[in-house]
Amino acid sequence: MNSPTSRNQMLYTLGFLFFLICAFAAFFTGVKVGADKTEAKYEHLNTKVSPEEFSGSYRQQDLVTFYHNVFLPYREFKRNWNTEVEQLVRSTDARENAATLKNLSILADKQYKKVNQDSIFTSSPLLHQSQLNILKSLTLFSQASSKVSAGVSGAETAKTLKSDEFTASAARFGLLAQKNFYDSMLKWGANTNNKIPAQSGELRTLSFIQWKKMPLLLKNVSIADMMLNREIYAGYDPQDVTAKIDDLIYSGTASSLKLTDVQSAVTLLISTGAVQEQDFIKWRDQYYGKETMPQLPFFLE
Repeated sequence: MNSPTSRNQMLYTLGFLFFLICAFAAFFTGVKVGADKTEAKYEHLNTKVSPEEFSGSYRQQDLVTFYHNVFLPYREFKRNWNTEVEQLVRSTDARENAATLKNLSILADKQYKKVNQDSIFTSSPLLHQSQLNILKSLTLFSQASSKVSAGVSGAETAKTLKSDEFTASAARFGLLAQKNFYDSMLKWGANTNNKIPAQSGELRTLSFIQWKKMPLLLKNVSIADMMLNREIYAGYDPQDVTAKIDDLIYSGTASSLKLTDVQSAVTLLISTGAVQEQDFIKWRDQYYGKETMPQLPFFLE
């Protein structure tokens, strides 16, 4: 007598499970389609130049041109993005929240146009890849801002925006682009000073003893790598973190806090919000007067 009831319950359960599977599949398919469209959009740029045509040139002129035409517009976007999202958290006006999301999408599109120059730095593969990653990042940030719905609670809206898969992918592309740029500076440094290595090697736990022997450009690459792996998408630059760590060491603060390696120092600094923009400029003359570095504005301003 219970057979029809059991059968109905089983069919209902299977139907519900099928619905859940379809829902999850639709969500992840949407994310993949968005990412695939972004990849396809720049496929012609990736195939425009064959690997054999790359000369591996990393002249100071290349770095300066890249900084002004590509990295600076993205750096401005990143700063504004973080500021707008922080302000969104404190908002309780649904219309204001919707306006903020719209402004973020417009800003991403505006900076995309600035970055999307004819020059793709074909003689410098790392700069070439960095520009492509920045274009992907801005596209995904624009898409994320457009598809997230604004609520009365700015905090909830900001949480939804930051947890969106498009936003996470956009940040990863941006951090990868940053790493590409700092790797290119290291390449330039190796050509300028034979005491500077051309590559950073695998990421490993760095003791302060090892860190103190490293040239500035290698320190910066190591920090850019950590920021990428830890998904630290902040307004400050890798050299700001570098300077903060050096000041911890040379001021004796690291010793008093019983810190012994760079990774633990980064964890402390990031978790306490201790790193600020322009920290490198603050300690540049004190710690980096004899360091080899390209003549880029954010090392000099």
